[in-house]
Amino acid sequence: MDFVKLIKNMKAQGHGLMSEIQYLNVAYVIDRLAPCNFLIFGLGEDAPVWTKINEGGRTTFIEDDKEWIAKFNDKGLEIYDVEYNTLGENYKEIGFDKENLTLTLPEEVTSTSWDVIFVDGPLGHNPPRPFKGPGRMKSISAAHDLLRDSGVCIVDDMGRLIERTYANHFFGEENMHKIVENKVGIFKKVSRDRTSEKIK
Repeated sequence: MDFVKLIKNMKAQGHGLMSEIQYLNVAYVIDRLAPCNFLIFGLGEDAPVWTKINEGGRTTFIEDDKEWIAKFNDKGLEIYDVEYNTLGENYKEIGFDKENLTLTLPEEVTSTSWDVIFVDGPLGHNPPRPFKGPGRMKSISAAHDLLRDSGVCIVDDMGRLIERTYANHFFGEENMHKIVENKVGIFKKVSRDRTSEKIK
């Protein structure tokens, strides 16, 4: 699969919110592991590209915007609608308590051992920008629970407070294989004791 050509063509058409370098780094990970079980929190214009790179594998999307989901009804993608009941601005109160972070997902998702999970949703603007949206506390926590041991988790927007705080808590900063343009973090899941950590 020539993922470089796919990414360059997509960006030439003005699609995709990440930079070309960021896309190429994520695509490289997927291409190396494909065909695999690939779960993505967030549904974007890049969805067909991820599916194509993982051809022969399973590529699944989790999205909370029903109107946005409707735009992809004819694309032949595996998409599940989910609801978040959090607000990013409440991240300190939510903390790392699993009861606060439980995300209801269909059995088709929870019964699968995922090789790669990409956290690129839901909407979660947070400092340095004003808070907006549910935040990615639940999706990052769920990604850690759903990912197989030694699997790869990719977290976009690591320059933001919530993404950085929750990704480093659940996956461990020491297990971040790479960070691309100070934005896209690539982690390997390694078992670790996180019970004593609190948000500072």
